[in-house]
Amino acid sequence: MAASVRCYAATQPGQLTELRLLMELSALRRLADRGLSDQEFALVTKLAGDTVRLARGRDVPGYLRADMDFHLCLLELTADPALTGIARLLLARDRSSVPRAEFMTRGAREHRELAGLLAGGMVSAADHLLRLHLSRPSAAARLAGPVSIGRARA
Repeated sequence: MAASVRCYAATQPGQLTELRLLMELSALRRLADRGLSDQEFALVTKLAGDTVRLARGRDVPGYLRADMDFHLCLLELTADPALTGIARLLLARDRSSVPRAEFMTRGAREHRELAGLLAGGMVSAADHLLRLHLSRPSAAARLAGPVSIGRARA
């Protein structure tokens, strides 16, 4: 299955966001329904803070890694290793273009907001924010076209 996801993501980059939404929204709803423990909230908040710091410093490679860590952490909190493994493949493919500074900053702020919504069990608000969060960079990439960050992808 992982090979077919890798192939699909490689040949259909415009639909990558839709795949991520299918997976991440489901996981996010489960997390928001149960809420986050204090320890989970602290971890998610720290990871969100890392994205804010790196976005402010305009550290694109660092921000992309921290963004991936944040999203994978949320998925790992569902305790579904298959979901996390597939998401790792999709997230790796989604890192093929350089985000503009304003998208990094906005995305980092949304990470913080998302952590709070999850901790508060605000399912609808978290769902809405994640839809915006994942869709915005995809729309910008379609308008701007791909830009390499200097590292070839296999």
